[in-house]
Amino acid sequence: MGFLKLVFRKWRMNYKVFFLILIIFSFLPLNIHSEKNTNLFPENPLEGSKIFVIKGCVKCHAIKGEGGNIGADLGKVTFKDTLLDMAGIMWNHFPFMSEKMEEEKIDWPKFLSGEMASLIGYLYYINYFDEPGNTKKGENLFSVKGCAQCHGIEKKGGKPGPSLSKFKRDYSPIFMAQAMWNHGSEMEASMKKLGIKRPQFNDKEMADLSAYIRKEARGEKKGYGFMLPGNPKEGKQLFNKKGCIHCHAISNEGGNIGPDLGKKAEELHRSLNEVAGIMWNHWPNMYRKMIEMRIEVPSFSDKEMADIIAYLYFLGYFDEKGDMKKGSIIFNEKGCIKCHFFDGKQMIGPDLRKLSNTTSSIEVVTEMWNHASKMKNKMAELKIQWPKFKKGEVADLMQYLRSLKK
Repeated sequence: MGFLKLVFRKWRMNYKVFFLILIIFSFLPLNIHSEKNTNLFPENPLEGSKIFVIKGCVKCHAIKGEGGNIGADLGKVTFKDTLLDMAGIMWNHFPFMSEKMEEEKIDWPKFLSGEMASLIGYLYYINYFDEPGNTKKGENLFSVKGCAQCHGIEKKGGKPGPSLSKFKRDYSPIFMAQAMWNHGSEMEASMKKLGIKRPQFNDKEMADLSAYIRKEARGEKKGYGFMLPGNPKEGKQLFNKKGCIHCHAISNEGGNIGPDLGKKAEELHRSLNEVAGIMWNHWPNMYRKMIEMRIEVPSFSDKEMADIIAYLYFLGYFDEKGDMKKGSIIFNEKGCIKCHFFDGKQMIGPDLRKLSNTTSSIEVVTEMWNHASKMKNKMAELKIQWPKFKKGEVADLMQYLRSLKK
């Protein structure tokens, strides 16, 4: 495979490491359970990278330049939609994909529901890893944001804080996020003492700053410079264990002192460095509230920080409950009723009334995908236009189908 050459490149903590991890994972055994598939956070979001390779998706789609060029480069697409919205996007593009795969004589892949869940979770996760920051911008930020007043680099800068030259060149961004959080109170005290205005970091600034620090770092290199992905499932448990839930609700479940993070899911669906920047920006307010409420300020290990950030990243992954009435309209307007009618006549397609509340969304999505080629042929025969779904419509349709009784 063309992108196996990455194995022989120098390992740096940038987006290329992500694809190295993808390759490594593609040769590991699958850990997918297809029989029971509920809406759970993925334990390993990179599990789907193996599916991406094994099922041949990589033959048509690249991930940031590595892979095929028949379809879109999925590494350059930001997936911020929910699981069902992403399934809708895949459905919308089926006719084009089918046509191209027939031209290239590529077999249409079939999925188990666990495989489909892993694949969609992986695509959702792709932009979690930052592309390399700009070292020149980072150098300017180091000065403009006041970092140089406390931290030295190559004998330049202040001394209250540790010299950042001691860092390893290939340190993980998780290390920076963890250090900035765990030492937040000390840094806050030093800035107040020196009259330094606390800096705010926006967009890619944290990635640029991190790139500059890695460039100037002279610390001994031990072990590998990449990180394995955070575990969103364990991150959810940590969110409760560390007491975050006391102040922050997740979709109305939890405290109300801080903002409901479930309602800020889109804002938190950003790269690792961007989320770290958001946490830094809001740290003073969080710290004051914790002191006021006599809540112990939690500290995080590097793995715990990775898990928490991965959990926050996945908050918008699952769909809100759809609208049954809208779903009924969609069922008719999109032409579903032409094959799946319920008026006593023989149905062309399966009886969708068999769906129940226990049927997971991903199981339905998997069935739609696996039978898409048959549906396409039948719709062409009946001269039915291939339906396309907008954001939220698949969730509405699912809610309507679940309401039906046979």
